[in-house]
Amino acid sequence: MTHQGLVKVVIQCFVCGSMGPSQASEAIILRTRAYGEADKIVTFLTADIGKLTGIAKGAKNSRRRFANCLDPFTRVRVHFRTKPGASLAFMESCDLLESVGALVDPAKFAYGSYLVELVDQLTAEGQPIRELYDLLAEGLDAVRHGPATATLLRGFELRLLHHAGYEPQLQTCARCHLPLSSDAGVYLDPAHGSVVCTRCRDAAESLLPIGGATLAALTALKPLPLAEARRRRFPNGAAAEAAQVMSRLLALHLARPLRSVKLIAALR
Repeated sequence: MTHQGLVKVVIQCFVCGSMGPSQASEAIILRTRAYGEADKIVTFLTADIGKLTGIAKGAKNSRRRFANCLDPFTRVRVHFRTKPGASLAFMESCDLLESVGALVDPAKFAYGSYLVELVDQLTAEGQPIRELYDLLAEGLDAVRHGPATATLLRGFELRLLHHAGYEPQLQTCARCHLPLSSDAGVYLDPAHGSVVCTRCRDAAESLLPIGGATLAALTALKPLPLAEARRRRFPNGAAAEAAQVMSRLLALHLARPLRSVKLIAALR
């Protein structure tokens, strides 16, 4: 059965079966696509229930229920119903809390898309993690009101991996569990997403060396609010290396390449 056919079946289930009570939650729109002549399929991250995908019936022509509410990055209060066993929520209406605003700017759009895509791919549907919602809201707000610096992006990535349950250990060797020293050789094992010291490195392994300054800078960024992370600066030469390290760590948990990476590359 095609995806479109599956959606039709789900919609028929909503029509034929009884749905649960109406629910409401603050949410950020992650992605939207057209379905048929009047409807939209919307994926959104809620503060209370986690990520959901729903159908907004008549959304293309709605001037009241969904007006200006279904664009990516938009923060809304979504009213919806669910049915046990159904893969789609039935979206009743949305109240606009914060519009796209400054994120229509091409550079801000590209970096905002990057944050949204990362969160979308690292979250499963129906698993509420309030910290992930708060992080995405904080990240989009930071991009709206200032530049997406290298330190802001790395700080976001580190906190995202932490809240998603994939936090990299940057202070101890993954093999001998002894503290890592920024003065000694440190290597990233990209196959396992771990960091190892020189003593534990097998010369036959294909590992990525990490400079001491890069390791120290990433460790310092992990606990910082994004507004403070943005004010930090990487030491000379460390920004590109930190981006490569984080790209390797994130790649282990991405099901597909990020489209926003091409948008960001086109800005340069």
